[in-house]
Amino acid sequence: MSRSPVPVDEQHSIDMAIGGLVLQHVYEDEMNAELSIAVQAGEIQYQLTSSAQPINFANDALVQAICDLIGLHERYSSGLSGAQYRYDKKPDGTWGMYGNFSYE
Repeated sequence: MSRSPVPVDEQHSIDMAIGGLVLQHVYEDEMNAELSIAVQAGEIQYQLTSSAQPINFANDALVQAICDLIGLHERYSSGLSGAQYRYDKKPDGTWGMYGNFSYE
C-alpha cells in the first residue's frame, strides 16, 4: 500500500483540537503538559501528563480527537506509529505546542 501525505489543513485542524482539549486538563498554574500516543497492531495507547499531574485521564472529547488523528493518518496510509505533543507555558501566559510524529 502506497503512502500519501496527510493534507496540512486537516492535520492542523486536528492538532488545534487536541491542543485545546489537552489544555482543558491542566491547572492554571501548571507550566507544561504532554500527550503521548502510540499505535501498534491496530491498538491505540495514549498517556496524558502535566507538571502537577503525573497521571491525567483524558475525557471523551480528547479520546475522540486522538481517534480522529489516527483515522486521518489511516485514510492516507501514512504509516503513523506514534505522536507526541508537548505544551509549554510561555512567560506571557500563552502556550506553545511542539509535535513530533513517528512513522513505520
